[in-house]
Amino acid sequence: MTTKYDNKILEICSNWRHTNNIVSKVEGDKSAVIQSLKRLVDMDFLEVKPNSNKLLYKRKDTAQKEFDFMMMMKVMENNQKQELHNLSQFSTLLMKDGKRLRQKSLYVLEHINEEVNRAYMVKVRLDYQKNLEIITSDIADNRTKMLDDYIEKIMSTVMNKNQDDKTRKAIQEYFQNHTTKLEFKI
Repeated sequence: MTTKYDNKILEICSNWRHTNNIVSKVEGDKSAVIQSLKRLVDMDFLEVKPNSNKLLYKRKDTAQKEFDFMMMMKVMENNQKQELHNLSQFSTLLMKDGKRLRQKSLYVLEHINEEVNRAYMVKVRLDYQKNLEIITSDIADNRTKMLDDYIEKIMSTVMNKNQDDKTRKAIQEYFQNHTTKLEFKI
């Protein structure tokens, strides 16, 4: 999961930083941190500029343009469709004991959870920008509603695809135990 690095990356990137500097400060898996950096750039949370053979990253504190927000939502929705498709490929999500989730289903649920966490991260950032009056309340509320609808759709689809009580309980427990509380730190 790369979302576990997002808060730390945003916290340390108030000024331009090289990739290796970010990786060393985050103290995590290098490939996962780099993947998280790329995703944060795609989400318009970080600016990137080349400096000789290295990339520099800096947190973007300006409001996201409407077009960029809509493109981000489109990418998130495409990821959502892919993960839901992957989840529907399993005949059962539970192991033979009927209590624990299979490893392959855990992998897909982890990806779904990562997308939900990213949506929560965007919501936290929108609230932060609204409080600083970087964006208007109407725009922030509209975008937050879109993100809430996105989260509700993915969670209800996951639960509706699995009508068995044991499976539903296992999925609920997974999300209760693995959803992270996100805060946008400056």
